[in-house]
Amino acid sequence: MTVKRAPAADLWRHERLGDGPRDAFALGSSPRGVLCLHGFSGTPFEVRPLAETLAGAGYQVEAPVLAGHEAGLDVFGRSTWRDWLGSAHEALARLRGATGHRVGVVGFSMGGLLATLLAAGRPEDVAAVVIMSAPLRLPPFNVGGTRFLSRLPAPLRRGPFARVPKLGGSDLGDPEMKRRNPALSAFPVPAVLSLIELMAEARGALGKVKAPALVVQGRLDHTVARSAAQEIVAGLVGAATVEHLFLERSRHLVALDVERETLAAAVVEFFGRVWPSTKMTPRG
Repeated sequence: MTVKRAPAADLWRHERLGDGPRDAFALGSSPRGVLCLHGFSGTPFEVRPLAETLAGAGYQVEAPVLAGHEAGLDVFGRSTWRDWLGSAHEALARLRGATGHRVGVVGFSMGGLLATLLAAGRPEDVAAVVIMSAPLRLPPFNVGGTRFLSRLPAPLRRGPFARVPKLGGSDLGDPEMKRRNPALSAFPVPAVLSLIELMAEARGALGKVKAPALVVQGRLDHTVARSAAQEIVAGLVGAATVEHLFLERSRHLVALDVERETLAAAVVEFFGRVWPSTKMTPRG
């Protein structure tokens, strides 16, 4: 199957790239819960195959839609990293209450940054964490360009310079998943500025994570530099266990890409090994 790159004009007309389901979902019923967090401008579809494998392995899984991501680009552009983190906190509290135990947290890309902050700030609630394709920094050129766009006169900031279109679509090697992924088609400039702030928050929180951690990245990731995974691993100095997994044939969206089954098996194995049921802590 050949996937054609969407013309730039189409990306201004259509706010979503694909037609896959984008709603929040919950799977399974178990005292062992896992929270799955999607990425920047994305949806729970990005973590669905992994969530389904976790549910099949006996976990109760929740994948929320993060604040600002439930509607279109205008709503997303008005949201901030505090809104996204607030959604993650609410979902963690909800799953913690439903299971009565500490939970695992899996975060993809921006969701990995949020997972880091949850693990650092709520060690009594997070049993283990998986950080996938998380960006700790944007290239200086991207940061400078975003800040330049944010300083343009107001009429321009409400026009075509208000958003950066995803000219290449989703960073995926699997053509069917690339076609279906219903991510937003552009990055609003204010949201990118807030993402840069979130990256700084996550960098500062790495050393505070105590839970066992698995860091995952695709070798063919065109969105996040490979050095990001290495920096995360090096920064998790207080974690009980730190492991890393590089997926040789995967791009940025590792939970949807060609090695998604390998990833899912690795996450199930990691949780089962570092977070056995006999060590779960009841809510007191």
